[in-house]
Amino acid sequence: ASWHPPWYSSYTAHYREAECMKEAMEELLYSYGTDIVFNGHVHAYERSNRVYNYELDPCGPVYIVVGDGGNREKMAIEHADEPGKCPEPLTTPDPFVGGFCAWNFTPSGKFCWDQQPDYSAMRESSFGHGIL
Repeated sequence: ASWHPPWYSSYTAHYREAECMKEAMEELLYSYGTDIVFNGHVHAYERSNRVYNYELDPCGPVYIVVGDGGNREKMAIEHADEPGKCPEPLTTPDPFVGGFCAWNFTPSGKFCWDQQPDYSAMRESSFGHGIL
């Protein structure tokens, strides 16, 4: 599957911006056995482990953010798990689907993780492209 804003990205740029879409559609992708999802929007690369609802799941898809082609916005380099970099929850609403939808918080009850999340397998801030 493919769409523009990522559901799983640990960069501060566009962090959890499409949470409403994720809440509305993740179960559908999971129930039909989606294996891989490609996204852009965040100007960096990140690949997830198989994940569903922010938890590792052997039946969940792998999410790949390939938004590192670059543009005037420059590269995304800060991660939400770095000290002092977690955005305030109300700064990341999803206005296109009716407001803020981040009901799911980390297992410790926080909006951001305090280390690279388990779902995040690899992240790289450099210009590049992907080949499938």
